[in-house]
Amino acid sequence: MKRKIKTKRVIIVSLLTAALVLGAIVEFVLTAIESRSYPAIGSYVDLGAYQAHYYSKGEGDLAFVFIAGSGTPCAYTDFYRLQDELSAVGQTVTFDHAGSGWSSESKTDRTIENLANELSTLIDTACSNKPVVLLCHSLGSLEAIAYTQLHPQQVKGIVFLDSGSPEFYSTDSEFLAAAMNRGIAFARTIGLNRLLGELGFLLPLYGENVRNSLLSEKVKDLDEAMYYRFAGNSASLGTIKLINENAEKILNGSLLGETPILVLSSDNGDEWDSVQLQLASWSESSKQVKLKDSEHYLYWSNSDEALYYIGEFVENISY
Repeated sequence: MKRKIKTKRVIIVSLLTAALVLGAIVEFVLTAIESRSYPAIGSYVDLGAYQAHYYSKGEGDLAFVFIAGSGTPCAYTDFYRLQDELSAVGQTVTFDHAGSGWSSESKTDRTIENLANELSTLIDTACSNKPVVLLCHSLGSLEAIAYTQLHPQQVKGIVFLDSGSPEFYSTDSEFLAAAMNRGIAFARTIGLNRLLGELGFLLPLYGENVRNSLLSEKVKDLDEAMYYRFAGNSASLGTIKLINENAEKILNGSLLGETPILVLSSDNGDEWDSVQLQLASWSESSKQVKLKDSEHYLYWSNSDEALYYIGEFVENISY
C-alpha cells in the first residue's frame, strides 16, 4: 500500500514538473516571437545607465511628461489615452523605465539620485527648454518630486495619479512588494499569466484587466504582448528594494512650495485617504480629488473623470 501511494506521488510530481517545464518553453517561444513582432514605436536616448525608449506626440510650448509606476510593462500602452488627449494641448512624452517596454536594462543602482538625473537627461533631450507638467502614477511620485526639487522653475505642475506620499513609501514594506513581484514573475515564466489571459482573466496588478479592454485592437495586442513579457520583471526589483531609502532622501529635501499639484486618488479606504492628504500637503497650491468606484489605475477605470480634472488643472497653469 505504501509503495502504491509513493508511486502515485512520484507520478503526480512528475506530471506537474512536466507541465511547468512545457509551459515555460511555450511561454519563452511565444515571447521571443512577440518581441520581434512589435518593434519600438518612438525614439531612444542614451541615459548612460541604459538606453531609454520614449515616445513623443503633439507640439506646443508646454510639455507633459508621464512617469509610470514600478513594474508597469509598457508606458506607451499604459498612458495611451491620456497621451492622446493631452497631445492636442502640447507636447507629450512617455518613456519606459529600465528593463521594461523597449528600454534596455540599467547598469546602475535605482537610487532616487540616478532616477532624477536620468529623467533630467530625458526631458532635456525630448523637450528641451520647455516648461513641463509631470504626470506620475503610483511609485512614480518619488521621481516626480525628486525632479521638481532639482528643477523647481521648470516644473509648472504635477498630477499625481493614485500615487503614494514619500511619508508612506518611507515605511512601505519592500519585502511584500518584492514578494508580489516574484509571484507574478513565476506565473509569467510558466505561462500562467498567458493562459489566464486567453481564458479572459487578465490580472489587476498592472491594470491589465481594465486597460486592455479599452484599447483599440492594434494597441490591445501590443499591450498584451508587453504584459506577458514584462509582468513582474526582475528589473523593477532594483527600484523596489530602495523604496524606503529613496523616500527618506526625498523627505530630507525641500517641499514643493507653490508648485501647483493635483492629487487624483482612488477610493481605497481611510488609510489611503490619509496618504493622499499627505501628498497634497507637499505644495501650498494643491487640490485632492477622490474618484468614486475607481481602481489603482484610475486613469483607465475612471478615464473620463480623470481627463476632466486634468484638463481643468492644465487650464489654470501659467507658464
